[in-house]
Amino acid sequence: MKKADSSPLQLSLFNRHPTNYQSNLFTESRQEFSELEKKIVTLVVNQLGNLAVKGMIKPNENVQVSIPYSELTRQHHDKITDAAEALSKKRISFKDEKGDNFIFITPFPFVRSLVEDGRRLVEIKMLADVVPHFAALGQRYTKYDLDTMLSLSSVYAQRMFEIVSMNLHIKKMSWVYPVDELRDILNCPQTYRYNDFKVNVLDVAQSELRQKANLILEWQTSRKVGRRITELEFFIKTEQQVASEAVQQDQQVINNLPHHQVIPLAWKVMAEYDLKPAQKEEVAVDPVKLEILLRVHSEIENGLRTNVKNKTRYMAKSLGFDKQGKSVATEPTARPQSPQLSIVPPAPPRRGGDAMSIGDILKQPPSGNTTRR
Repeated sequence: MKKADSSPLQLSLFNRHPTNYQSNLFTESRQEFSELEKKIVTLVVNQLGNLAVKGMIKPNENVQVSIPYSELTRQHHDKITDAAEALSKKRISFKDEKGDNFIFITPFPFVRSLVEDGRRLVEIKMLADVVPHFAALGQRYTKYDLDTMLSLSSVYAQRMFEIVSMNLHIKKMSWVYPVDELRDILNCPQTYRYNDFKVNVLDVAQSELRQKANLILEWQTSRKVGRRITELEFFIKTEQQVASEAVQQDQQVINNLPHHQVIPLAWKVMAEYDLKPAQKEEVAVDPVKLEILLRVHSEIENGLRTNVKNKTRYMAKSLGFDKQGKSVATEPTARPQSPQLSIVPPAPPRRGGDAMSIGDILKQPPSGNTTRR
């Protein structure tokens, strides 16, 4: 490798960009960084990738990047300093073109902290022959949102976010990894058995990606040798896809219910809405309205129908009560004291707390007032 002073220096004053661009080689490299170190590296990539997109990376020139502490934290500056110091000793590694041998690189041999114009900075210098491993974008590269990456608190979530983003960039919604290769890319402890890998790595990444990146990552075994899982197939789903699948599952459950169980289910669903008693009676005896009630409720509760500000008014409109000029109750209606003459059971009292999906309702133990008379 060239010495740090063997070529001119490209200075990059920090200019925050919303999107990161990095080479797939870096995405699939093995990285030794901690969570905080990875965030510093993410900001370095933020500068390099955007310089590369603009064609501003010059060959055979070292690059120096300055990262303000304020981009990482407003407190605990000592942790930033410690992470920056450790960064100079951390390596990345990847396989050569034949895939037989590993190449190890220490990408940040020069790292220091300083105060400039009243701001604390991490100054990082990269050698010219290391820069392409990060910024040589080529035809295929990884693209992701900077703020989302910085919001992730697990290094495994950070790394899986890069891998997911690499595939999403080419609209690839499923892909396969040998378990050993993925464990190596994610720099998992050698002591981890498969169950440790699943619980401490994949499950943690899955949870964070759903909560903070709105990405639904799932996987299944695609190959086994004996009882040993050797390969996994990963899938990315959108919130819309997951909602549609949940609605389909609800519909299958409803279709398989005996008719005498559908009516009690409908009464439990109607307890989630402030419809008038007469409207509930009408739904319970009308097969078309019954189907609409259960379907629309499932779509609302599973998030397929968005921007529903008032569930009762929305349901009433779906059932056609607005066209009939029938008013909708805005408060729970008290059960009438006179005996019920309907062949269907009276509506149970409105339940407090969160609304319930079809699945939650079916899990409830049967109550006395849902038995058909």
